[in-house]
Amino acid sequence: MYNDIKEGKKMGNAFINEQKKLVFSNINCTRSIEIGDAAIDSGFLLQFPGVTLPIFLYLATHMDDNYLLRTSPTIISSYLPDTYTVEDIYAGLSYLKNKGIIDCTGEREGDYTYRIRVNIENIRQANRLTPVRNNSLKNIYFNNRELRQKILQLPRPCRAELFQGILTFVPPEEDLGILESKITQWLEDFQIEMIQELIRRVDKWQVKYDNPAEGTFHYLQGIIDDWYKKKIFTYEDLQSQDKLFREIQEIARLYGLTEWHNISPVQLDTFQNWLQDGFPLSAELVKLAIREAFRRKKDGQPSLQYIEDNFIKPFKEMKIRDTGEALKFLQKGRAGLKTVQKREKKISFNWDNLAWDFED
Repeated sequence: MYNDIKEGKKMGNAFINEQKKLVFSNINCTRSIEIGDAAIDSGFLLQFPGVTLPIFLYLATHMDDNYLLRTSPTIISSYLPDTYTVEDIYAGLSYLKNKGIIDCTGEREGDYTYRIRVNIENIRQANRLTPVRNNSLKNIYFNNRELRQKILQLPRPCRAELFQGILTFVPPEEDLGILESKITQWLEDFQIEMIQELIRRVDKWQVKYDNPAEGTFHYLQGIIDDWYKKKIFTYEDLQSQDKLFREIQEIARLYGLTEWHNISPVQLDTFQNWLQDGFPLSAELVKLAIREAFRRKKDGQPSLQYIEDNFIKPFKEMKIRDTGEALKFLQKGRAGLKTVQKREKKISFNWDNLAWDFED
């Protein structure tokens, strides 16, 4: 919002010391800075070559009551033109620190996040800056889906753009001063492709189910927590996990569990073990086992234990790789077993201990 403000002290019918102010702001602003012409004339801008001026403006408008803030070059870059690289911002912060304009220390070991104090008293100007008190940073990106879509369409967005994309899900009541380091850590821990996919999935979830924008950040955090729990840090890992999820969903539906929330943790672990543990079976082999169990079981729906004992375990122990081998194994009985045993160099297997319960 652009305002042209005239103000001064009225004395009789005359105004003295009239000032014109250009205020670039909106109703959500809680901190601003004022730089007068006298400060410019006295050399204020000479202290901030290159990228250091926009960096200083960012720091001065985002510091707290004690002139402190926690941030990083990646975060700062999201507010600056793309012509400035993260390396430029590192250099700019170093310059400001060397000049005594800021004190800059590492937030914690192994993290690029800084704790910065702005030394207002060291800035060489006649008219000092007067900070407006501010308790928290304001998120100007919340629910900006147009920006989010632009980021999703980029072939390879930079980290600053991904940071902005995540901020489109952060509601105003969240404290950005606390979240900055957390989001920065996500950008360091996960590949760019994963963060872009994260933004796409949360956006799709919000639109598809008409979820309120205020709730999307909790959904996003749930996905991130799941990735950490399952140690999914590369896009290839994510694709493998997605494939496993789709296969389990198909298997569960075939078994009669049509809704994902109906699958118990025990059932989920069982399906996952069939597909991954020991000699992993393909989803097609597992689905064949389920179909055959339903066809041959005498008394209704077979239990998962029945399917495992009579199909899954034999398939795994005999190292059956496709549905053709499985059907031959099931049709030929003992003879089929001997054929498979010979092919697999006489794997030890006790046919008599199998719990077959087939109809004639």
